[in-house]
Amino acid sequence: MIKGNIVNLKQFSLKDLEFLYKWNNNPEYSGKFEPYESCTKEELAIWLNLVKPEEFWYIIENKNHEKVGQIVGRKRDKSSIEIGYRVIPEARNKGYCTDAVKAFVKHLLEKEKFKKVIANTNPENKASRLVLIKAGFNEVGYREKGVKINNVWMDGVIYEITQKD
Repeated sequence: MIKGNIVNLKQFSLKDLEFLYKWNNNPEYSGKFEPYESCTKEELAIWLNLVKPEEFWYIIENKNHEKVGQIVGRKRDKSSIEIGYRVIPEARNKGYCTDAVKAFVKHLLEKEKFKKVIANTNPENKASRLVLIKAGFNEVGYREKGVKINNVWMDGVIYEITQKD
């Protein structure tokens, strides 16, 4: 478990199946900046058993042990990892996501020994950009039509934080 100030991050398990099923099948959870792909409980259960060692998947829980979102890291190479995150609509604007990102980044840099953590977000996604800035990330680039979300090509702003930051 990774502990933040107001959230804890716990590795995905089959105990999270109901939460993941409910929210991953809700387009409001992904919003317009994240891909929406509905799935069955069976597909999710199979996927949970196939998480790769180069991926870090965590449930975000508040200190009352209520599940409020998820955060993921995927290795890009030996020294860098890219993260992504989502928080359920009723848990937004409470600091959970920022605290989760800060705790996750600290874990990735200090415990997992990555040199760089990268994040991408849509330039119009002000909430995600603010989370990254509050977590200490620096804007390092812009990619036109860099990601296809729900059959629409979208631009991306690239952020990163390194051990020296």
